[in-house]
Amino acid sequence: MKKNYCAGIALFSVALMFLSCGSAPKKAALDSGAEITSLAPVTRLASKPYEGVYYSLFVRSFADSNGDGIGDFNGIIAKLDYLNDGDDSTTSDLGITGIWLLPIFPSPSYHGYDVDDYYAVNPDYGTMEDFERLLRECDKRGISVIIDMTCNHSSTYNEWFTASRNKDDPHRTWYHWITPDTPGYNFGAKIWGHNLWNEDFKFKGEYYAGEFGRHMPDFNLDDPALREEFKRVMKFWLDKGVAGFRYDAAGHVYDSIKYPAGTQSTASAVKWWKEIVDYNKSVYPDTYNVGEVWDTNSIRAQYIAGLGSDFHFDMGDKYIVEQLKYEDAGKNTYANMLASDLGRYAQSNPDYIDAPFLSNHDQPRVAGLLSGSTEKLKCAAAMYLLAEGVPFMYYGEEIAMKSGTKDETKRTPMLWNKTGSDGKPRDRYQTTWSAESDSIYNKKTLSVAELEKDPGSLLQYYKRLIRLRTSHPALFRGRLSPLDSGQDGIASWLMTCDEERAFVMCNVTSAPITVRIPVEAAGMTAAFISDAATGSVTGETVVVPAFGTVVLAGK
Repeated sequence: MKKNYCAGIALFSVALMFLSCGSAPKKAALDSGAEITSLAPVTRLASKPYEGVYYSLFVRSFADSNGDGIGDFNGIIAKLDYLNDGDDSTTSDLGITGIWLLPIFPSPSYHGYDVDDYYAVNPDYGTMEDFERLLRECDKRGISVIIDMTCNHSSTYNEWFTASRNKDDPHRTWYHWITPDTPGYNFGAKIWGHNLWNEDFKFKGEYYAGEFGRHMPDFNLDDPALREEFKRVMKFWLDKGVAGFRYDAAGHVYDSIKYPAGTQSTASAVKWWKEIVDYNKSVYPDTYNVGEVWDTNSIRAQYIAGLGSDFHFDMGDKYIVEQLKYEDAGKNTYANMLASDLGRYAQSNPDYIDAPFLSNHDQPRVAGLLSGSTEKLKCAAAMYLLAEGVPFMYYGEEIAMKSGTKDETKRTPMLWNKTGSDGKPRDRYQTTWSAESDSIYNKKTLSVAELEKDPGSLLQYYKRLIRLRTSHPALFRGRLSPLDSGQDGIASWLMTCDEERAFVMCNVTSAPITVRIPVEAAGMTAAFISDAATGSVTGETVVVPAFGTVVLAGK
């Protein structure tokens, strides 16, 4: 922890040296105080893979380097300086500290969640050498990279599954194979509107489990050889420089519907995840592992005992969106709900790491849920970026991209620049693969190039919030506790770690609100005021702007 502060002091000293030396190029002053009310350079202190802010990135939609319309690794490299240029003295980049890459493996589908080969990369995205170069370029900028990993199912083209279709092959037990009269199973089971058990197209009378469809055969993680194979997969990618994994469908790996009657599904799943996470940490102690457990908080809390970190479902599309829709924070309802959720996590695993987010690749984009209101989207951003844990922002969230309800509409191309008069994108890296026309959902959405020219844009606000979070240990390392401001329009909480405390106040209404600083936050000073024209900190009084945020910090 002290090492981070020393690094920050060293960076500040270097910046001063450049400023005082007439022959050296001038650098902007770090931590000048201007960052409290405007976008200004700050010293980033968050440095571990489990600190800072992650950017959820769909490679296919992000940036295309070779003109085939499909995003690729080299396209990401070309746009890395947009995410983080590695220079704290600049303000042109978002300032994120991590990237979560949605599936990068060979796959027959556009999304990649049915994996053909766990030891290769999708040729649409480039070569393994391209991917390794991406990792190196990210490392230069202080960006950790985690990749999407599916341990619940593969594709039917995966050589493991192909081999398993032979009853005498050792891979047979890597998947769930039964016949209609196999005892202990519900052969007629249906899930999400389709049959769980799928007949092999060649070997009639043989059936395999596929919760997400017949094209995604489910693994049998009771098989010891499969468990060891997955450890080899993890080590393969960790050795290349990946900082960890996002585990897809983590809450489904032991669903009782596909196991024999009497299987302890949740307990078995938690045991598996603890085994694999412990193994990852034995290879790379700072690895960050986070699971998708799309379920109630009580179920997520059980899984966090093994995974260590879960995505905080309901936080964005329910907790945050509903408060902003009705412009009512209740009796500090948001902070109290978070504290309740996190309290259950702590009971299950004292070392838990929450993973807050607004929306993801499986959900309608939050900009649509909030009717595209820039001011409400700014407040929503603060409510999750300044909460406890490791926040994940979905690509395009910072420019208020919208979506439909179909999955494909939630994963459309990143908007780098507006379309020219010839109907073609003006940015050479714009992807065009999507059959779902962005003119339907994002006809009025402003591009990155346009929003970068507006100091008051949502994009520029995200830059401010991310810099605030990554420069304050209380925000990227602290634990959350509710602290009521006494005002029904304010969601407020304390963030506390050994080095620092921070008091966060978010106004979910359309009018400024005056708050008297609670005694628990006494002595803190302004660290962030969203709008200096309508917000202020004077003595023991704070004025929080409409849909704005004020943060105080101190010992």
